[in-house]
Amino acid sequence: MNILKNITLSISLLSSLSYSLTLNELKDMPKSVERDFYIWKFLKEPATTKKDTIEVAKLIFHINSKLQAAYKKKSGLRLHKIVARQNISKNRLGKYKKIISKLQKSGDFFNNWINLNIDDKLNVYSLGGLSSRVIIDRDLTKEIYNKLQKNKLINQVIFRANREHLNRTKSIILNTSPINNSKISYKNLILLGFKNLRLGNLELASKFFYRARFNAKDRFYADRAIFWQYMSIKDINLLNKLAYSYDFNIYKFIALDLLNKPYPFPSQLNVKKSYKSAIDISNPIEWARLKKKIFSSKYNLFSLATKYNSTKSIGHYSYILSKASRDTKQYFPTPYREILSRYPVNRQALIYAIARQESRFIPASVSTSFAVGMMQFMPFLVKHVAKVRGENIALEDMFKPEVSLRFANTHLNYLNKYLYHPLFVAYAYNAGIGYTRKLIRKNIFKSGTYEPYISLEMVGNEQANHYGKKVLANYVIYKKLLGSPIKITTLLKQLDKPTLTDRFR
Repeated sequence: MNILKNITLSISLLSSLSYSLTLNELKDMPKSVERDFYIWKFLKEPATTKKDTIEVAKLIFHINSKLQAAYKKKSGLRLHKIVARQNISKNRLGKYKKIISKLQKSGDFFNNWINLNIDDKLNVYSLGGLSSRVIIDRDLTKEIYNKLQKNKLINQVIFRANREHLNRTKSIILNTSPINNSKISYKNLILLGFKNLRLGNLELASKFFYRARFNAKDRFYADRAIFWQYMSIKDINLLNKLAYSYDFNIYKFIALDLLNKPYPFPSQLNVKKSYKSAIDISNPIEWARLKKKIFSSKYNLFSLATKYNSTKSIGHYSYILSKASRDTKQYFPTPYREILSRYPVNRQALIYAIARQESRFIPASVSTSFAVGMMQFMPFLVKHVAKVRGENIALEDMFKPEVSLRFANTHLNYLNKYLYHPLFVAYAYNAGIGYTRKLIRKNIFKSGTYEPYISLEMVGNEQANHYGKKVLANYVIYKKLLGSPIKITTLLKQLDKPTLTDRFR
């Protein structure tokens, strides 16, 4: 009975907009962003009552602005977000208020603060207010600062010292090498490395980048740190390390160019063209259920992958295999050739590059902000491109690969009127053409020492920054796979040449 119900639901989800999901059908879906998408659709239905609105809110997995707005419109109430705060109980907060008060009355705030244990020092620094931090803004010994580095609250010190212009503290942070077990975050280590690099403190910059390698969350970020360590001290062994990285990123490709070595081909897939897929690729709820299997640790992922070995579900197949290898095997499939082969090679490579970064070729992808489909279109953009194309489609139609690719091509036609370089197109695809125009007009991409690489790192929108670099690496790979290879360094050297990149300069 449940199997029949799930099949019926799968079909229903892809029906016309006239079909409205019920509260019970939503309850039967797995807790996921995919269900959140359908909850949002449910909240927007005219027939949804206030009672059902309040009830369905209990099912939400991740609150976003769209859910918040739809819920408030229906109920007049606000959804309550769980906000991560500094983990200090009322008792502990009271403890530090007393310590701070005692220090203030002592007549020697700084030296009495020095005598506190490390945990208390850092909590007093964070909770004591600017007036206390101004008193503490003195020349700490290297021994004391190194002890502070062992506690993750050191990142609060770095943040506040920079924001509040506490110059002596900033100087200590900048000029003291990170210790082996430093709790300084990856992001702060990288920024301190860049600051020292620009000041000409190359050995010190190298030490910050070296430590960042061990605080990196994945291979991309580790390779980024290794690359900048190389840029600091020019040790060719670091280039060789990058060249053999399993991650196909721009840092690996730059290293290969500098070593005058060819780019390798990524891992190959043996796909069974006639094999029937085990999933309705256009159904977000089936994808949500599969994700739960992938990340449950109950399944042998290599065995699970075989069920999806089909040209139709090649995205699912390659994604599961990659996860099975802990991402040490990276796949760059070229699906939907019957659609994409009609486009020029540069456009094919760009669509593939973006699709891989956006969804790993999963047609039923839904983001936490409800970007939908393989090409991850936001609802407002779906509406706009549909109008441009003169098509009347449902938002769920974007889960069909042929629709998603068609809309992506139309959107890229628009972006390419103003942006010719794949990196700038990637920025615009991710953060919008308005953001990209402002970025370009700042002329951040210049010639000079460490260029164009340092400018690439200084793009202020962190998400767009790394998204652009990953799409650019994907683009280089797909150009190679499609028989029109190009070097990453060739593309990067174009960034300060407006005639090759954009119409905004």
